[in-house]
Amino acid sequence: MFTLFRFYAFLLFAGLVVFSGSVDAMPASAPVRHNGISYITGGIGQTEVEAFRAQAQQYNLRMTFTTKSGAFLSDVDVSIWNMARHRVLRVRTEGPFLFVRLPAGRYQIEIHLGPQSATKAVQVPARGGSEAIFRLDDPDTCGVILLCKQAR
Repeated sequence: MFTLFRFYAFLLFAGLVVFSGSVDAMPASAPVRHNGISYITGGIGQTEVEAFRAQAQQYNLRMTFTTKSGAFLSDVDVSIWNMARHRVLRVRTEGPFLFVRLPAGRYQIEIHLGPQSATKAVQVPARGGSEAIFRLDDPDTCGVILLCKQAR
């Protein structure tokens, strides 16, 4: 009985070692190509954050989505428009990062998360890249009426 227990414990430990090794080796999400525009989105967990940072220079528009208190956001709806008001990309983020490879030019970025929205104009250079950081209100307090202690 004790030998059988040790055997199962060994199998469990070996499985955890194999599984944790495969998670550490997991790359950032694979690039997606839509209408000739390549992008990646994600950045959940330290391993994925490091993988995104390693790929950052391959993309000339890098966006980060956080709350004003510094927490990372996901599931942000993003639309990128060129100056002719044609939408070149529409995507929902899968983490706090969205890295896009665009032709050089001026673009308008519109984002939506629940009741919140924001817009930024960016210039994507022919060489190098642009950063756009969006800081939104904390989702759990946005649109919520908070009563101060004196009002109770």
